[in-house]
Parts: sequence; structure tokens; C-alpha cells
Amino acid sequence: MAEALYRQVAADLRAKINTGELPPGIQLPSESALERLYGHLASGRGDARLSRNTVRLAIAILQNEGLVEARHGRGTFVRERVTFTVLASSEEGVEVTDRDAFVAAVSVLGRKPEQLGLRMEIRTASPEVAERLRIEEGDTVVVRSMNRLIDGRPWSIQESFYPMDIAAGTLLMFPQNIEHGTVTELRRHGHGQVGYRDEIVCRMPTQVEAVFLGLGAGVPVLELFRTAHSPDRPIRLTINVYAGDSTQLAYNIGELGNE
Repeated sequence: MAEALYRQVAADLRAKINTGELPPGIQLPSESALERLYGHLASGRGDARLSRNTVRLAIAILQNEGLVEARHGRGTFVRERVTFTVLASSEEGVEVTDRDAFVAAVSVLGRKPEQLGLRMEIRTASPEVAERLRIEEGDTVVVRSMNRLIDGRPWSIQESFYPMDIAAGTLLMFPQNIEHGTVTELRRHGHGQVGYRDEIVCRMPTQVEAVFLGLGAGVPVLELFRTAHSPDRPIRLTINVYAGDSTQLAYNIGELGNE
């Protein structure tokens, strides 16, 4: 069975985007221009012309894949996808530092980190949070949440949950940035982090996540659950949500030598 015409058009445009023939930021030809450009596909199958609907279906596929974006009143453009590799084994890891882990990890690569909209809330623990922190469902937890940007582009959404008895009396109770980082703040109050457990989930985004991260309709997110432990107990659950089409998670385990 012959492949649908709109899929053939989408496949050719996708190939041109992936090879750089259609580079990031460039505007796609108009619908009428695409009709003429790919008219030979229709004539080769005995159709008089390529329909406008065929072109629109092809573009919709590319939008769902996050390859192009429609800009109101301007047309359709190839998305600029700037990939950032998260060295998850070091960000907010067990190393002792006196600097926020995200800021340090991004700055060392010569890129600009931003953390916006920091909020602090008192909530009751959901079953998911309670299980990971080994507390009772409904226990009080302190939640710190923020949005993160790299080079001015939305990059991740973070929420961190702390048992109330651990957060009480620390800077975690205030809606302000902690320049030396939460790992160091916990250590200063007797809760030194010695290890963590990571769980990574790939799922479709919520509407709020899709809007902030600028995701196409078919682009998933990566959700990283990190449960940090002191020698005695879990002390923090941090949930990071990343755009699935522009984030790579990496882990260094053991001695890697010089690169």
C-alpha cells in the first residue's frame, strides 16, 4: 500500500530539517509554495494536484514532533532546539560545595543559568511523596518550586519536598534563593547527604508544562525523581521536569580517566 501523500511530504521536510538544509529559525515555504514543490508526488500517483489539506497534515506532523512551530500572523518556522546535557550524577549530588548545583553546572559550560519564580509552600504529603520520604501520608512537608532557564530559554520545572522536621529552622522555610545550595544548607543543620536514588519517567506533559517549556503537541517530557538520603533517612525529594526533545541525562559512574 502506498504511503499517504502527507506522510511523504512530512518525511522529506523532516529530512531537510535534520540535515540542516532547513536550518533552525528559518521559515518554511508557504502552503501554496509547498503545494507546487511537492506537486510531483500527486501527479506520480495520478492526482491532478497536491491538495492544501495534504500540506497542512504534513506540517501538523512536524509540529507534533516539535520540529516546527507556528507563529501567529507570520508563518511556520523550524524550531531552534538547543540541547543541554545534564550530568545528573553530579547535579545536587553527594559532593560538598558552597554553590547552587544548577548554577555551577551551567556556568562551568559558559552558559547563563536563571532560576525564576521561587515559591515556598507548606503542604500535606501525597502518597507518592510520603512513600519516597518514608513519612506518613498527610504529614506536613515544605515544598520549594521554581522554573529554570538556560541562556534565556525555558529548560526545566523543579519541585523539592522536605519533611517539616528537617526544614524547620533552616533557610528552606523562606521563599528566597539559597546561594550556597540546599545540599549545603541541609548539611549545616546536621543532615548531610550521602547518597540518592533516581527514577526517570518519560510521559506526556501537562498543559502548564507544555506552555512553559514550549513543547509541540507530541513532544514528551522527562521527569526525574531524586530521593536524597542522609545516613539515617530520606531528607529531600526533588522532581525535575525537562523538555524531552532538548535534554540529555548523563551519569558518570566510577573512574573515567582524563578525556
